[in-house]
Amino acid sequence: MSILELFFIMGADPGVLVLSRYDPQLVLLSLAIAVFAAGMALQLAGEARVNSHPVARQITIFTGSLALGGGIWSMHVLGMLAFELCAAVRFDPGITLLSMLPSLAASWVSLTLLARRDLSLLQLCVGGVLVGAGIGTMHYSGMAAMQMAPLLRYDPWMFALSIVVAVALAILALWVRFGLEGRLPTLWALALSALVMGLAISGMHYTGMAAARFVGTPESEVPMAVVDSGYIAIAITLLTVALTIFVVAANTLLRYRRMSHQLKASEQHLRSIFDTALDAIITVDHTGTLCSANRAVSRLFGWSPHELVDMHMRSLMPASHVEQVEALLESYHRTGRLTMPAGEQELVCLTREGEEKPVRISVGVTHSGSRPLFVVFVADISERQAMERALRDSEQQYRSLISNIPGVSFRCMLDRDWTMIFISDAVQTLTGWSADDFISRRCSIADMYHPDDYQRVVDEVVQAIEQGCNYTVEYRLFDRSGTEHWIWESGSPVCDENGMPRWIDGVLLDQTETKRRNAEYEGKVTAISKAMALIEFDLDGNILEVNDNALALFGYEKEEVVGRHHGMFCAPELVASDAYRQGWMDLRAGHFRAGEYHRFGKGGRDVWIQASYNPILDTDGKPFKVVKLATDLTPRRVMEQDLRAARDRAETAAAARSSFLANMSHEIRTPMNAIIGFTDLLLETPLSSEQRRHLNTVQHSSRSLLGLLNDILDTAKLDRGAIELEQLDFSLRELCEQVLATQRLTAESKGLQLHLDYPATTNEFFCGDPLRLQQVLTNLLGNAVKFTLHGEVRLKVTGEPGAMRLAVKDTGIGIAADRLEKIFEPFAQADASMSRRFGGTGLGTTISRQLVELMGGRLRVESTEGQGSCFSVELPLRAGKRLASQQRAVLPELGQLKILAADDVPQNLELLQLTLEHFGHRVHCVADGEGALQAFTQQRFDLILMDVQMPGVDGLEASRRIRQLEAAEAREPIPIIALTASVLDQDRQAALDSGMNGFASKPLDLNALLWEVARLLGLTDVPGAVVSATRVADDGLFDWVRGSSLWGGPLRMAQAINTFIGEQHDLAVRLSRLLAARDWQEGEALAHRLHGAAANLAMSSLASLGQLVERAFQAQDEQGLPALIAELEQALLTVKDVVPQVPDTASTSESSAVDARSLREQASQLRQALQRGGLDDEVLAAMAQTTESTAYSAALNDLRQALDDFDFDQALQVLDRLLLRLQDEDATAS
Repeated sequence: MSILELFFIMGADPGVLVLSRYDPQLVLLSLAIAVFAAGMALQLAGEARVNSHPVARQITIFTGSLALGGGIWSMHVLGMLAFELCAAVRFDPGITLLSMLPSLAASWVSLTLLARRDLSLLQLCVGGVLVGAGIGTMHYSGMAAMQMAPLLRYDPWMFALSIVVAVALAILALWVRFGLEGRLPTLWALALSALVMGLAISGMHYTGMAAARFVGTPESEVPMAVVDSGYIAIAITLLTVALTIFVVAANTLLRYRRMSHQLKASEQHLRSIFDTALDAIITVDHTGTLCSANRAVSRLFGWSPHELVDMHMRSLMPASHVEQVEALLESYHRTGRLTMPAGEQELVCLTREGEEKPVRISVGVTHSGSRPLFVVFVADISERQAMERALRDSEQQYRSLISNIPGVSFRCMLDRDWTMIFISDAVQTLTGWSADDFISRRCSIADMYHPDDYQRVVDEVVQAIEQGCNYTVEYRLFDRSGTEHWIWESGSPVCDENGMPRWIDGVLLDQTETKRRNAEYEGKVTAISKAMALIEFDLDGNILEVNDNALALFGYEKEEVVGRHHGMFCAPELVASDAYRQGWMDLRAGHFRAGEYHRFGKGGRDVWIQASYNPILDTDGKPFKVVKLATDLTPRRVMEQDLRAARDRAETAAAARSSFLANMSHEIRTPMNAIIGFTDLLLETPLSSEQRRHLNTVQHSSRSLLGLLNDILDTAKLDRGAIELEQLDFSLRELCEQVLATQRLTAESKGLQLHLDYPATTNEFFCGDPLRLQQVLTNLLGNAVKFTLHGEVRLKVTGEPGAMRLAVKDTGIGIAADRLEKIFEPFAQADASMSRRFGGTGLGTTISRQLVELMGGRLRVESTEGQGSCFSVELPLRAGKRLASQQRAVLPELGQLKILAADDVPQNLELLQLTLEHFGHRVHCVADGEGALQAFTQQRFDLILMDVQMPGVDGLEASRRIRQLEAAEAREPIPIIALTASVLDQDRQAALDSGMNGFASKPLDLNALLWEVARLLGLTDVPGAVVSATRVADDGLFDWVRGSSLWGGPLRMAQAINTFIGEQHDLAVRLSRLLAARDWQEGEALAHRLHGAAANLAMSSLASLGQLVERAFQAQDEQGLPALIAELEQALLTVKDVVPQVPDTASTSESSAVDARSLREQASQLRQALQRGGLDDEVLAAMAQTTESTAYSAALNDLRQALDDFDFDQALQVLDRLLLRLQDEDATAS
């Protein structure tokens, strides 16, 4: 029998095999023990893996091997106990215990492999074979401990399968442990690995049991269990669990001890770090109280660590941060989260001395028990901030330096492209490429060189590098747009510590503009030198250089003038004069001189020049030479002499023409006066029809001749600019209607219709010269009516202020196209037969065009022959003021009133007294508000006229006091009318607030004043003051018509003006003193009195000037007041010179009265002659004799001046004023 037959059996007869079975409960228990032991072993293997101490690691592996080996052995024993055989079975205790050794070895191999961090495939396979072999050895050695009657043999194939199963399942168990790591949670990976390993152990056991064959005779019919197998199983299970728990507990204690040592070491390590840290570390509890601090807090805060303990955080920070920290703690208590922004924060803390110090903090949260603990790291950043500030300042200085360095600063490498390491931003202005483009090598300076300059630049730079010196080079380069620039470059090589060049530092300057200016300057100098005479002098006047033009101008050769003095061109007496020496002193001081000079050329020839002497300055701004530029004026001087001679001849001719026109006017008007006068007289007598027809012909012809004479004189005045335009407000609609009315009778006699197209939307009131505009429209409408045989004539007005158009359109004979422009020439008509058919001089359109152009407009004509014409007048008329309605013809009945008048200007009081007493009223006058109060308390008045602005107590204060007195004495309020020149709403409101009831404007409007009195006294229901519509006929200084109506005649007005001038002779001096003293209030009051008095004296221009001075004082205009005061002084002098000097009535002799009567008769005769278009020389001579050395001589001079200017309208106005004055004197004398 071979040795194999002792273990294996092949093809046994089933009849000789003993039956067997398993106890399922013990089988399950064996599986559970295997999984439990595997799980504990795997856990200990994990502990061994993380244990860095070698001995402790081996202890963990060894104890784990005991637990796993005991578990494998226990599983095997329980599996054997679960096996029931039809024979009695006992186990040899010695062999059974020895069978544990292979399981321990297999467990040790298994845990050693599992304790590794990674496992190779070879290691996995070798380990699986060893573990499988160990478990197999334990199993089969354990089965050898069975003592029974049947023989134990094994099926060789099942035996081999059990070994393969043991090895394969061992490899699988190891792979599962390593393969699941990191893919599943730790607990799940541990449980799954334990299950696989336990099943692997059990699988090998039960596969080996399946290979066992029991040969023999059964001892019983049914399988029977091992004696006391249940108790044995429980005992083994408890023993195994106890052993495993003991092993785990031992390892847990070892681990705890190791962790305790590690914790102490870590704590000691952290404490060392904590105490040696440069930053302060503070722990703070949930209330903000400091729990601990390291030693660095002493350096940062000035407190020792133990002093900070139990202090609150608010002690370490300024008040501005306390609320922030408390809010942070409160938020943490409420939400359980730290809401502080993540990362580090820079704050300010307080030291022990109260000094604020910038710090950087970071906060972490940990828990001590159930309460949070905040760990605060605090770093002192004051030095860092100082370094940052210094760095920023340094960088700013560097950037400022670079940006302020003229041109482009750069640092480039020593390669072919001069690659830029650094280049300033100014390069973009120069080249169009940014600095980043150069540094990132998207472009290079070398590519921008002009091809003709590239090699020269490279050679010069390379030479400088080789010699180790600086270089300077000029070249051209093209910018991004292709524009060429001239560049000046300066640089120097920078070497390393070995003396080898590393890079070039330099600067680029754009010289393009400098080059251009230099070229332009050279061109200008060349051009000036070619165009003008140029001489250079030193500061002593000696000639340094002279150009060809100067030599040609004076007739010298160059060697004749260089080195000689400037005086060679001047007269000897000029050179010897102080002015000549002063001129050269000014040039040496650097002052420019220019002008026209008389010089002498070679041979004493007269040379007139326009010259400028220009001092040339050096780099220090000091003159070092003088350049003279001169232009020859000699031909111009000759031309000027010729022009003066021509002017003299023209003035002689003009004087002759004026004399001719004056003589013609005189010679024609004298006989025309007789013709027209006697014709008018004869036509008033009984005449035959033939005589009347002849006389009508004479009358018509004489008036036509007079019209021709007037047109010729108007043309003459227009030609010499003797007509001045007025600027008056007028109604254009009314003017057009008046002109149409004058032509309507003639039009109706011819069966023509006259129409006015004046849209309602077109402005009506304008500012201009209505008289001259009426003359233009009269001429154009007269021509239209004259040359229209049937149809209509239409005047159409369109436009807006600043661009008005008045068109006169007719359906007349029209004008041929070739005659349209000639129609405006003097004496020109549509054709040669016009004057025979229609009459006329042909001057109407000429005068009209001249007047329109004088008014800044244009006169144009459009016409079709046989269909009619349209003359268009385009004028830039400004918008004017609306003219008030006509003055009431009937004045209110006021009865006899007692009136108190208060005004600080005597002329105003005199005017009020004269006008009001004329209507039967009694007037009591006072000069200020204080006088008004006294008069009010002493007398009873029906009305008070109160000036608003008066010295001392003004009108407003006086009115308030009067109302207080009335209230205190329970008196009926008396009407008070404010006399004011102001139109401001706030001034009128102030008057009402002071107790005044009504207003009367200055200058005084008597009609409006009386209606205002009637309104306040309840005598009429007129609503407020009535404004007069009488327009001012102002001749520039006086409105005699209005003034005479106010003062009762021109004589009284003239007397009042003379009194006013006498009182105000030093007004300008007083105003200047007030200006110098900066007494604005008194100056304003004085100017206000002047304004009111001049307005009441009908001197509108002087009143306006006084108002300007008043406003200037009110605005404290120190710059503008001197000019206004000077203008006011000149205006007063003009009034004094122009106003008639009225003789004292008491000294007027009887002969004077006779002269006045004669003068009145002579003036009336001359006025009638002028109205007829004539001039009576005898009457004019008689008037000159009558007024000689009298107060009327000035009026006669004005009359003669108007007649000499052919201004007969002005002459009639002078005569009207003279007759009014004579009439007033007669009334005074009577």
